Amino acid sequence: MSIRGRAPPINTDQRTAPADREPPASPAEDPPSSWLMTAADFPLSGPDLHVLRRTFRDYTELDHWLPAGEQYRRRAYQCFRLELPRLAEAGADAITAIDQPPPYLQSKQVNPVAGGIERRFKLIPPEHPATEPTRRIAAAVARLLTAHGVLRADTIPDCLVDAHYMRLIAPGDPAPEGKHRDGLIAGSAHLIQRTNVSGGVSAIYDRHDPDRGLRSFVLEDPLDSYVFDDERVLHYTSPITVTDPAAGAGLRDVLLIGFRPRD
Repeated sequence: MSIRGRAPPINTDQRTAPADREPPASPAEDPPSSWLMTAADFPLSGPDLHVLRRTFRDYTELDHWLPAGEQYRRRAYQCFRLELPRLAEAGADAITAIDQPPPYLQSKQVNPVAGGIERRFKLIPPEHPATEPTRRIAAAVARLLTAHGVLRADTIPDCLVDAHYMRLIAPGDPAPEGKHRDGLIAGSAHLIQRTNVSGGVSAIYDRHDPDRGLRSFVLEDPLDSYVFDDERVLHYTSPITVTDPAAGAGLRDVLLIGFRPRD
């Protein structure tokens, strides 16, 4: 596995990662509330990854919902409908892109920075070439969540699937909210590109005991990913900085997937 593990917990004020070492085992959970995935878990080709990289480069725009003066994040958005009863047989075909999705809304409780605001982002249209690899990523995550009973066709047969294409330009803060939930059923994060950056250590915490770190790791290679049960855990990623200023910009491109009930 190319995801580099770290020892839990991580203080949310920490700006540098701990020294490299063999990480101790994470506290046992039964059932588990988070999972790691790598490129081997996704049916994507080299050309698929190239399409996704170009999408982050050419199609994201400045995130106008950050606090005034903050310009380190660019983003774009898609929204899909997932028919869970069809997932086992249809795979990615059970996921359909929505042409005109509703505004994205989180509560202030889960997002003190931008909660309570109906946000609209630059939309990636269904016919865009990034749609197909994104559907396949979402389908692989949905299968994992179904296998662990987090997504259930008998209770929520239809889900909305949010896809946030997030480019961070170093120095930048992937999680200005600190340790947080997203207000979803479940979510996932998938590294598409990491260039000339340090930091970006991700961590999972017990929702009911936020000082209890469950696991921490660094997404380093394309499609290194983590998946989480949003009703049971908090998540966080530390700020990123430029590793070598002489080598150009520092970039971290991450595709965020979220599953929520369809109203």
